[in-house]
Amino acid sequence: MENKALTRFRGMLGFAMRAGKILIGTDLVCSALSKKGSCAVVTVLLCDSASDGTKKKIYNKCEFYAKELREIGIDPTELGRLLGKTYSPMVLGITDAGFADEIRKALDSIEQPFPEKS
Repeated sequence: MENKALTRFRGMLGFAMRAGKILIGTDLVCSALSKKGSCAVVTVLLCDSASDGTKKKIYNKCEFYAKELREIGIDPTELGRLLGKTYSPMVLGITDAGFADEIRKALDSIEQPFPEKS
C-alpha cells in the first residue's frame, strides 16, 4: 500500500501544475529565482539524480537568492508523468506559497520514518 504522504505529494504537484504554479527546467527556474511578484519562485524541487553541474548551479542560485531548496528522491520520468509531460524534468520551481507549504509538509512526512509500534 502506498504511503498517504506520497499520494498527497503527487496530488499537490498535479494541482499546482494545473493551476500554472510550477516552472519546469533549470534555466527557467534559475531566471525566475531573482524575480519578485506572482512569478517569484518560493520553493525549488531538485531530483537527486540530477547531474553535479545542475545541482551546483541550483544550489548556488537558491543560496544567493535565499530560496528554499529540497532534493527529492523521485524518478524524473515519473515526475514528468505526474506533471503531464513527455520529458523528464530535473528541476521544478513552485511559485505559490500555499502549494509550496503543502508540498513541503508532504515531503516532511515522507522523509520522516514512521514510529515503530511496541
